[in-house]
Amino acid sequence: MPDQRTFRSITADELAAVWPRATLVDVRSREEHATAHVPGSLNIPLDELASRLSDLPNSTIHLMCGSGKRSSQAARILTDRGYTAVNVAGGITEWYRASHPVTYQQVPEEPPGQRPGSIPGRLRTFLTRLFHRT
Repeated sequence: MPDQRTFRSITADELAAVWPRATLVDVRSREEHATAHVPGSLNIPLDELASRLSDLPNSTIHLMCGSGKRSSQAARILTDRGYTAVNVAGGITEWYRASHPVTYQQVPEEPPGQRPGSIPGRLRTFLTRLFHRT
């Protein structure tokens, strides 16, 4: 019978207690990570995780995505391969809601075709999803 290792989940506030000393891997897409991410997080999209194990340190790995679904899948992948993985429940959404630091993509002052003071499309989409979750 295969080794059935388990991973644990923590809250955004529990991550904040060990961040930035903890290794944090964001498994969202490159575009999602570029739009908004926890400072210092390493971006390895979920679909690349198995092929990028050599990029991971030999220590406890905290995993984050948008809400916790992809990061829990990543935690399962890593624990099955012998890593100690910790899922951040609620992902960057809960991290942001708890007022922890988030780095946003730098946007030019006035991109072509955009009204001054308006929010760029990808950031607007991200913020809309973030604030309309239940």
